[in-house]
Amino acid sequence: MEDEAGASESQYRAIFNAVADALILRDAEYRVVDVNPAFLLATGKRREDVVGVDQLIVIPPAERERLFALHRRALAGEQIHVETKAVGPDGRTADVEVRGVPMTHRGRPHVLYIGRDVTERRLAERAQQASWEQYRAIFNATADSLVLRDEDFRVVDVNPAYEAMSGRPRAEALSRQDVTMSNPELTPLIRALHQRALAGEVVSWEADARRKSGEVFDIEVRGVPIRHQGRPHVLYIGRDISVRRRAESDRDQLEAQLRQAQKMEAIGHLAGGIAHDFNNILQGILGNLALAGERQEALGDARLGKYLERARHSAQRARELIGQMLTFSRGQRGERRPVDLVELVRDACKLLRSTLPSTIELHQSMERGIPVLRLDPVQVEQVVLNLCINARDAMRGAGAIRIGVRAPARVCGVCASCRQKVDGVFVELCVRDNGPGIAPEVMDRMFEPFYSTKAPGQGSGMGLSLAHGIVHEHDGHILVDSLRDDRTKFRVLFDASAGGDSAAAGEDQTVPPARARARLAGRVLVVDDEEAIREFMTDLLGGWGLEVTTLSDGAAARDAVAAEPRRFDLVITDQTMPQLTGLALACELARLRPGLPVILYTGFGEDLSPRDLRDACVAHLVRKPIEPAQFFPLLAAHLRAA
Repeated sequence: MEDEAGASESQYRAIFNAVADALILRDAEYRVVDVNPAFLLATGKRREDVVGVDQLIVIPPAERERLFALHRRALAGEQIHVETKAVGPDGRTADVEVRGVPMTHRGRPHVLYIGRDVTERRLAERAQQASWEQYRAIFNATADSLVLRDEDFRVVDVNPAYEAMSGRPRAEALSRQDVTMSNPELTPLIRALHQRALAGEVVSWEADARRKSGEVFDIEVRGVPIRHQGRPHVLYIGRDISVRRRAESDRDQLEAQLRQAQKMEAIGHLAGGIAHDFNNILQGILGNLALAGERQEALGDARLGKYLERARHSAQRARELIGQMLTFSRGQRGERRPVDLVELVRDACKLLRSTLPSTIELHQSMERGIPVLRLDPVQVEQVVLNLCINARDAMRGAGAIRIGVRAPARVCGVCASCRQKVDGVFVELCVRDNGPGIAPEVMDRMFEPFYSTKAPGQGSGMGLSLAHGIVHEHDGHILVDSLRDDRTKFRVLFDASAGGDSAAAGEDQTVPPARARARLAGRVLVVDDEEAIREFMTDLLGGWGLEVTTLSDGAAARDAVAAEPRRFDLVITDQTMPQLTGLALACELARLRPGLPVILYTGFGEDLSPRDLRDACVAHLVRKPIEPAQFFPLLAAHLRAA
């Protein structure tokens, strides 16, 4: 028995001394019975200094009562565990973990305390905790939706942005293995991308998404491979790109509008150039018709006079069309003047007929007693054309368009474009088609700019919005009557009280007979780069008794006046010429001979401001093509009678 006891003691001692943790054995009175080398190494104490001590050795005194209480519990048979601080031999404090194990030593109750320095572990845990808290703070604060999924595509975590975006609380999303916002049809594709992300690849896609409420939006998702708790995971970052998509769509639309504007500007420049050249041609035609009219008066041939009047009327119509082209090319609007609406609509229908297919019938119905209205004829004609073209497109190339003008009558209703109540006496311009009618949802938006029911590239959506703007600028309104699958009628209302001078609308601008006009005396310089106009002006002014000199450019005219400042009594010059414009020539002439009258004629008169004309000392500005009946008094104001 003594040999066995000795062997057991040797075995206990060998284990006790070999353990790497600090061991201290205390009896029931808390006296130290034994310590192992690891304890002595950790504390820097000697064995003889600690054996028999019933006090705390390396633990702060403040822990005495707590540890004594735990010691009594251990003596009663309970294993205890405590974490506390310990002071090392160098005076530094360390985190220690102490476990108390009840045991019997030499027949009496003892407690074996096992201590371990856990400072590094605690530092690592605190660093990990700080990292986790930082991760959680970033995870929760991110504005994008975050979804963390494990290898099995199971949702491990989501952030508040995901809850707001999806409409699902976090508890409902956790552990799900399906797609929560994307279209379920994309599940196989997304699962395949998940496997690629687990292998280390960053994946991304864009798709339509749906919130829990059913609302659809555009989403952009990026999957980033990460390790979480030592296992591969994928962090999915979702962003609502609906606003960006709309912005891109708006940008594309604006770019398309810009291209359209640039195209229209180019067309405007082309139209302006054509109109300017055609104006010069018309000047020769109208001028020679006027001269022929004077000869006809002298001959007394009534039939010839009728022929000339027909030709002059056609040329005047061409002049008005060129005026519209010039107004369009300058991006400006014409002026309101007394207009016979019936004649305006009839002329518009002649122009419209060429744009309609033969499968569409065009009927006119004009009532009597239509007062003269003060309108911008260019704008109102544009309204007529836009409404008829809109009717043509609605009927898809086959049907009938009825256009009419109704005498003043009381009208009550609601304007289809501005939604105001209408109650008053109006002259009505009506455009009706037998197309399929207008759907209610289209009726609410058809006057919006760029809104169109046509396929992309087949319409700008500006026709009705321009008509709306023009009509309301004239203090009018638009009423729309439409029956689905039957017909549509647009009723354009003009205030009947805003009339004009009927005499002015039908003003006769025929040239007075030559015998009724006085003759003039003087020397006139005509400057124009068009030979036909120079010849016409020579015949016209020569017929009035004037001595005429013609030159083809402004530089030559400037040199001629510089050589003989007193040679000419009046200068008539075109505006658009090579080398020197008419306005620049007028400035030069005012410097060379102050007081020399200058008459400037041009097809682009609105481009010249009154200040420009005043600074250049221009006496009169005349619009091409000139009317001899109106031109003669201007010359008479500066030249003497013969």
